[in-house]
Amino acid sequence: MGKLAAIALLPFAAFGQTFEAATVRLSAPDSTGSRMVDDPSRFEFLYSSVRSLLALAYQVIPANVRGPDWIGAEAIDVIARKPPDTTEEGKRLMLQALLADRFKLVVHRDSYELTAYDLVVAKGGPKMKLADSVSAASPQISSMKGPARSLNGALLMERLAAALQISLECPVTDATGLTGIFDILLQWSPEDAIAAELPGATFPPLARALERQLGLRLESRKTKIDTLVVDSGQKIPAEN
Repeated sequence: MGKLAAIALLPFAAFGQTFEAATVRLSAPDSTGSRMVDDPSRFEFLYSSVRSLLALAYQVIPANVRGPDWIGAEAIDVIARKPPDTTEEGKRLMLQALLADRFKLVVHRDSYELTAYDLVVAKGGPKMKLADSVSAASPQISSMKGPARSLNGALLMERLAAALQISLECPVTDATGLTGIFDILLQWSPEDAIAAELPGATFPPLARALERQLGLRLESRKTKIDTLVVDSGQKIPAEN
């Protein structure tokens, strides 16, 4: 995973990208719950974190903002007044500049590739029966005797994909085109348990079990994950 560029986050005043007025402060100790106000004249994000603010400013998901622990641990309030006719992109640039100025941040964008899967219908069609109603609870992957695993419930395909994502530890997207609710019973053994010939590893590996038991299969693909890395900064914002 290579660094693409190091970017010093300096105020964008030269380009007119600054809030008319802004307060950045640590949230009061008795504050609870985040709240955001974003209207034509003001921007407020209360009881947030530097991680969440950077995610908003740079359009990445919070989990993909990396850096020291304090970017997610400190609760922050931002209260700012926008210039007239501020665009969404302009707001993000102003927020980038504000965070750079008050937290002395240096960041860089980065990205990495990982394997993801599309859940599709296998040749011969699905082998599942339609269910009467969807399961109220989230689908659970449970352990059976020995190393075997089981997944069952009345599920939409997107919820099956979400459950498989947990087991595979990588993104899984529903691409089956199936819109009904299906009774699911999926039983498999981890590949390492099968290779070690552990007692109880009697079911096929996950990919084969999907095709044999449900008439579904996994198609692998590469996906790019964009990240933002905080190289340096200070956890207490500079005075307003």
